[in-house]
Amino acid sequence: MPPWAVENHAARARGRHRKTRASLAALAATCIALVSGCASDDASGTVADTSDAVYRLAIFDPGGDIDPLTAADPYALAITGLVTEPLVSLDVNGYLNPRLATDWSASQDGLTWTFTLRGDALFNDGSAVTAADVAATFDAISADDSMSPGGSAFAGILESTSAVAADTVRFTLERPFADFPLLLTGTNTGILPADYVPGTWRDDPVGAGQFLLEDYTIGQGATYVKNPDYWNADEIDLDGVELKIYGDAQASVLAFQAGELDRIGLTSDVASTVDLDEYNIISSSYNRIDGLFFNTDLAPFDDESVRQAIAWAIDREKLVDDVYEGNAEVANDTVFLPDYLLQPQGLEQRQQDLDEVARLLGNRTIEFTLTTSYQLLGEVLQQQLNAVPGFEVTLEVLTSEQYYAEGENSPWLNAPVTATSWAKRVPSQYISLIYAEQSPMNASHYANSDLEDLSVLFDATTDEAERQLLVDDIAEIQWTDVPVVVPAFSTSRALQNTRVVGDFVGALDFYSGYNFAGISIAN
Repeated sequence: MPPWAVENHAARARGRHRKTRASLAALAATCIALVSGCASDDASGTVADTSDAVYRLAIFDPGGDIDPLTAADPYALAITGLVTEPLVSLDVNGYLNPRLATDWSASQDGLTWTFTLRGDALFNDGSAVTAADVAATFDAISADDSMSPGGSAFAGILESTSAVAADTVRFTLERPFADFPLLLTGTNTGILPADYVPGTWRDDPVGAGQFLLEDYTIGQGATYVKNPDYWNADEIDLDGVELKIYGDAQASVLAFQAGELDRIGLTSDVASTVDLDEYNIISSSYNRIDGLFFNTDLAPFDDESVRQAIAWAIDREKLVDDVYEGNAEVANDTVFLPDYLLQPQGLEQRQQDLDEVARLLGNRTIEFTLTTSYQLLGEVLQQQLNAVPGFEVTLEVLTSEQYYAEGENSPWLNAPVTATSWAKRVPSQYISLIYAEQSPMNASHYANSDLEDLSVLFDATTDEAERQLLVDDIAEIQWTDVPVVVPAFSTSRALQNTRVVGDFVGALDFYSGYNFAGISIAN
């Protein structure tokens, strides 16, 4: 699976992150990791006791630090995220849900956001959650010398965080940013005590979340019990959660069938092995985009018609089937994920159109090498394009270390055509990172001042009608100039044991804050 370039490249660039390959590979699998059976080394063959109200998930051994501030690996984030609590979280439809914060508002000029905290929230050491704790947490995330991968989300946006009163925190921004509350749902945003020392969490797993970490054993997993002092404890019906470490896919399926796991990713292999009628099929929210990036400094990709021809040559429906096994939605070369509340209007949905390809190419044959670390996506794109007259594509598959190598000639930023995955962001952040001329992560070497100006205006605008018009204008530029082909938005489906009752408020990953409210286990 592909690496998640944004958090991890930024972390490496700032000297934040080690154990690169393990963390990158794991982050790429977030769409299925916490909902999949990642397999078992347990050969006991015993059927699990399902009489208790404990939700069981599979994970791999974390590839990085198990610390709420510095974790990038999704399994480390799972371990810490069950204990910590964010200010807000997203539901499955993209709406914000109050967590430690009860309400929030922006100043008229859009440069400050004020959040009110609930008065009944406690850390699991018994101390109250205050605005000072919130301010200290975000200072640690966004500081210039921060080791937190989450800091990249706030770069160029968050200037400072301050406690106005015990229950009131103020975020001062460098520029107006209407989607600022969405940034608080991302990586490393669980609130910690003001005196928290990074690197101490394993010894003292502090947080204000739904569960208490009872035990963590390397190679085996983690067990949790319900936090009786959680602010929303009445809605937490589970006695606990268990994260079980497994090792290979076949054992994972067997563990799921034996009732040792409550959830497993619905891949084609799983679908062909288990009886789907015995389980519930559930869906998770969108979690990344996979882009095909053209280096527009190089011929022939400095020619808009060539980029458009490639966009029309891709069979997106088949790509969704062959690469994502149906766990994705066809995209249209814009960065507005389907669960973002405003969607582009008026664009023709691109699908494979060989007549349009022929018109755009004329009599030209375009030869190029596609470079990626995402082998399956690269292979399918290569096969599709080579089946279309006018393209001769070779494929270069690199390891994550090779693809994201440090230095000015890093392949993911300089090869003629690359395929890279980007973690979930708000649309304007994609623009500032992927499309902006001065961005060090602009793999397409693309520049369009109109697009950047529209994005800044979009961030500063709160009127929904005006924002919709700006979305339409932004999307039209992305669709027409197509420096990046975005063929699909990744999501995931999973099988869940029928003993689990209730619907998850959000996806079971760090974008939702691991919200188990309303989930119970049938007797």
